[in-house]
Amino acid sequence: MHEHDPRPRLVGRSSSHFTRLARLFAGELGVACTFVPVHDLASRDPADYAGNPALKLPVLVLPEGPVFGAENICHALAALAPAALRIAWTGQLPDLRARNAQELIWHGMGAQVQLVFGMQVACLPAENLYFAKAADGFRNALAWLDANLEAVLQSLPPRDLSLLEASLFCLIEHVAFRDTLPVAPYRHLVAFADAFRERPAAQATAYAFDVAMAH
Repeated sequence: MHEHDPRPRLVGRSSSHFTRLARLFAGELGVACTFVPVHDLASRDPADYAGNPALKLPVLVLPEGPVFGAENICHALAALAPAALRIAWTGQLPDLRARNAQELIWHGMGAQVQLVFGMQVACLPAENLYFAKAADGFRNALAWLDANLEAVLQSLPPRDLSLLEASLFCLIEHVAFRDTLPVAPYRHLVAFADAFRERPAAQATAYAFDVAMAH
């Protein structure tokens, strides 16, 4: 944390769905964080990732040390919240279908990183089997989520916020933001994202590309 800023530092990217999940939780929970954007994803120096040896974002920097990974950060933010909210975590998902949904959301977020970094950042060919299979699996996962969304949401316990819904929203918005796949065919997912977007924390964390300040 900075010497004159007592707030936790959240290190990440405004264009990242994993970072947005952490920022969305911070907003919902009322935890003020200082956002520190990382501009060079090609860096292989852990120092540029707030010390994360895996070279991944986001990282939440607390006085006691860094917290690696979006879900881990969400738990840490909940512990810092000024008031307790009813949060449905992965371990509280009620049945097999809901747990499968969360797994496919994580898979989709990982596949999105794979496709964006591989093809848009590293400029590797889209027809490579590695990306072709990833895109097929991503589409299949979205189709499953679309077909099962209503039942999954109805199964969730009473809550103010759920990791499943927040991560799904971040994923669907990111697919559209990065223009990875057409989202229109997944009408239940689109309707869900449209409704979730009304939340103030969702509106305050809209995707954008961070611009480095000139020195």
